[in-house]
Parts: sequence; structure tokens; C-alpha cells
Amino acid sequence: MRTKPILAALLLSLLLCACKSPKQPNLGEPLADLSRAERAQFDAGKKVFQRVFTPQDGLGPLFNANSCAQCHEDPVVGGVGDEIEIHATRFVAPNSCDPLFHQGGPVIQQDATPLLQAKGITKEQIPPGATAQAHRSTPPLFGFGLVDAIPEATILSHERRHGAKGDGIAGHANRTIDGRVGRFGRKAAVAALLDFNAGAFPQEMGVTTPLSPVEETINGTPVPPDTDPAPDPEITVDDIEKVTAFTRFLAPPPQQFFTNHTDLHLARRGRKLFAHLNCAVCHMPKMNTGPSTSKALNRKTVALYSDLMVHDMGSALADICLEQAHPSEFRTEMLMGLRFRQQFLHDGSAKTVQEAIERHDGEARNSRDRFKALKEKDKQALLKFLETI
Repeated sequence: MRTKPILAALLLSLLLCACKSPKQPNLGEPLADLSRAERAQFDAGKKVFQRVFTPQDGLGPLFNANSCAQCHEDPVVGGVGDEIEIHATRFVAPNSCDPLFHQGGPVIQQDATPLLQAKGITKEQIPPGATAQAHRSTPPLFGFGLVDAIPEATILSHERRHGAKGDGIAGHANRTIDGRVGRFGRKAAVAALLDFNAGAFPQEMGVTTPLSPVEETINGTPVPPDTDPAPDPEITVDDIEKVTAFTRFLAPPPQQFFTNHTDLHLARRGRKLFAHLNCAVCHMPKMNTGPSTSKALNRKTVALYSDLMVHDMGSALADICLEQAHPSEFRTEMLMGLRFRQQFLHDGSAKTVQEAIERHDGEARNSRDRFKALKEKDKQALLKFLETI
């Protein structure tokens, strides 16, 4: 009889069909369900995001990049870049963090315009008061609008007292100086997407805004006269809002759905291991946005794979402090779009996902050790699952 082979083939066919990708925006495309006005805002914001600044229209005198897209370009606009930034702060135990604004601030600008170079200044130096410096890779911006729309109460519901569940995992929200819950940045020191974008113009491009109308100093010293030809502010609030609209409506990376039978079952095994090893305690697969006037953001599920808490990751990874995050504390990395990245950890120093996992420490030590103890086939299953994100 051919009943069993036919039945097996039918079941496999149904299994594979069930795992076909639902319709998702392609990487770099806007969210589904945007109104016509929102789509126009997205397109207008993308143009400002890609605008290349020159010294004549506001670049510098100190800067790291000449456009938003210079750092966020791979594999499409809004993605990552190969630039590595330098940050520095001062930490005084047990709980005091100084961002060193009086010495130029935590972001160290590594380039200068020709007029400033003519004065003998080619970059900013590490502030003398810094107790630590850090390297930072460029984060992808896909799905940031959905993350911005997650209510503070939802984020705070994931705080855990140390050892409360017997797994050694704690985690707390970072807060800005005005008490808002942070969610953006490797230390979760930025509370809102508008703040994230508004800060990037002066800190990364040296472009003044109505919110930051004075040029960044050179380690606390004002820029020399005649080195900044553009009148301040060099962009408008409308420009910031346009860039924020682009990043708000930028869709999250599409998830990958394997149709190959072997990969499919391997990834399913890996998903179970991801939960079994307690990876999902911090890298929470999903959160929900709150109510929004935008249909595209209203009560949506976000597959961000983060609890947005800061966790102690051990002394080997420790660098700077920011707001209430200590040197060894980092916000749980959002894993959405992981398969599109080429460098890993906060500083880009890990070249593979497996290396990044094996360098986890602190609260993640138990999960790391359990991963390292897995049989090779189970390690590959977990890594295969991460290829779907």
C-alpha cells in the first residue's frame, strides 16, 4: 500500500506550507498600514536622514559622520555601519556617574573640518577626568518606532530583584535625569526616539539644532573663532521631526521562515533550547506597544528579543557608566535583525554570534556555561534558530 508514503508526504507538505513567511515589509521598507500622510512623512524623513552635511551648512567643526546614513547604511539605509565610536565617562563608586559635559561630553568626536584642522585640532581627546572609555558599534534602527511605542509600565514590569527566581538574573530599568525610563542606546540611557535623533545631530555631526543651539565644545573649550561658518541653529525642529518620522515608521527586520525540512526542525529545536537555557529571560521574544493614533503602531506585537533592562554582564565587558547604569551593566541587546549583522556585542569586537554568546558573563554566566556544555549538534540548533531572527 502507498497510503503511508502519501500521508507522510502530505503531512510534510502541510508542515512546510505552515512555515512559509507571512507577508512582511522588506528590510528598509516602512511599516505596513501607514496612512498616506505617514508614508509621505517617512519618505521626507528618509531624505533628511540621507542628507550629506558640509562645513558650509553645519557639519562640525568636530564630528564623527557627515550624515545619518553614513553610519546607518548596511545592508540598506537604517542599518548598521562599520564605524566604531569612542565614548568616555567618569564613575565614582558606588553610584555616581559623571557624563563629563564640562569636558566635552561622553561622545568623543574623531574628525574635524579643514578650518578646525588648520588650527591644529584634528579630533577630540579623551577627557582627563574619564575613568573609562568605550567603543561602540552602530546599532540598526529597524523597528525603533515600535520599541518607542512600548509603554513604560510594560518595560518596568520586567524588573527583577537579584536572585528573586533563583537563576541569578536581576535586571533594572535605566532612567534619564528627568526620571523617564530609558530604552535606546547600549546602556538604555535614552528614553525616546525623538531624543535619540535630536542628540545625534550635535553629537555625531556637529550640527546645532534649536534644542542644542550651541556648538559642542572641544573637551570643554569653545571652538575657535572663524571655524564654523554656518549660522546657528544649523537645522530646524522640522528636520529633527522628519528624521524621527523616518525612524518611527521604519519596519522591523523580516523574520526568516525556513522551508527546508532539515533547517526547519533544527531551528525549532534551537528555539526550545533558547528558552531552556534561560536566554529568553533577558532576550524576551516579544513585547506589545500601547494605544497609538497611528494604526501602524497601535497595539502591535514587537519581536524585539529584549527586556530593555540593564543587566550586569561581568567585569570583562565593563566600560563606561551612563545615567543609572554601572560600568558592567548593559541593556539587553535587541536581537531582531541579528542575521543581518557582521559584528556583535556593544563594541563590535565579537565576530560571530557564538563568540558573543561565549563572552557573556555576570548574570548571564549560567546560561553561557550551559550553552558551552551543549553537544555540538545542539549548539548548531540554537545558532540556526538565531538565523531566523
